Amino acid sequence: MSKVSSGYKVTAKSAVIDIILTAIAWLLFTLWFRPHVMSYQPTTVFFWAGFTALPAAATFWLCLQMFKVTFKHQQKVKQEKADKE
Repeated sequence: MSKVSSGYKVTAKSAVIDIILTAIAWLLFTLWFRPHVMSYQPTTVFFWAGFTALPAAATFWLCLQMFKVTFKHQQKVKQEKADKE
């Protein structure tokens, strides 16, 4: 197994930013799913749209984490390559 680390460190600031971005994604998914809920009661529509948006927001969070680690690793490899030259 490779011992190369990605160089990505989780900080309190990055965790808060991730939570805010995921909450925004959840809200957008909820608004997107609202017209597809089979009900006329606004509370029921919001509940089911929000409940349906949870896995979509969780997938967004996972993709965000993978993107950040991959991006940081690419930067680190590029920097190491530049240092060798």
